[in-house]
This record gives sequence, C-alpha cells and structure tokens, in this order.
Amino acid sequence: MAEITPDEHLTKYVIDYYGRLMTQAEWLAHCAFLAEAKIQQGSSPELFADVQTNDPEALSFMRDGLESFRRQVRQRILREHSDKVILNYCPRCGGLATTPRARQCRWCFHDWHGSEEGPRS
Repeated sequence: MAEITPDEHLTKYVIDYYGRLMTQAEWLAHCAFLAEAKIQQGSSPELFADVQTNDPEALSFMRDGLESFRRQVRQRILREHSDKVILNYCPRCGGLATTPRARQCRWCFHDWHGSEEGPRS
C-alpha cells in the first residue's frame, strides 16, 4: 500500500471525522462516489440505484473526479467550520494525528498518553 501524504491524510481526516458538515449536494456526490467504487469492485449496480444522483449541484462536484471533490470539501469545511474542527497535531513533530482524540503520532510515533502534554492545535 502506498504511503499517504500529509495533505491526503488531512483530507481523509476532515471527511472521516467532520463529514457531517457536508452540504446536501456534497453528501449526494460523496454517496454517489462510494456507490461507483462499490460497483467497480463488483457489487451489483441494482444495489446502489437509490444512491445515484441527478442533482445538478452534486453532479457538478463530481465533474473533476473524486480527489478534486474531496479536496474541495476539505477546504470548505475548514474554511466555514474552523470552530468545529479539531486538528489534533503531535506536540513533538507537528504531524496530524490519526484521529481527533489520538494520543500517538502516526508520523514520528511519539506517544503522549497520560502526560500533561496536549496536542498542538
């Protein structure tokens, strides 16, 4: 498996933990991308008929592909909801932890469980 870059990790982190902040059109596009991936992996298209969208705004989000869509959603969520998003940075190296509540760095492996040392925001 290819190593994830810090930028890709930030995108995944924001969508995984703050996806609830997506707009309705973003959510429709997100679900349609997930359905497409499942179908490409061999699932029956009939299982995902209700997830496909013809919403014009959702389709416009999908035009440039999944990675572009995910970056745009990440940027909008961080811009519009900075007060709700907790970016949990390692107190040693400054790398983004795996989850908002993690206490071990995925980049330098520093562990701050049980210490007074908190994550950098």
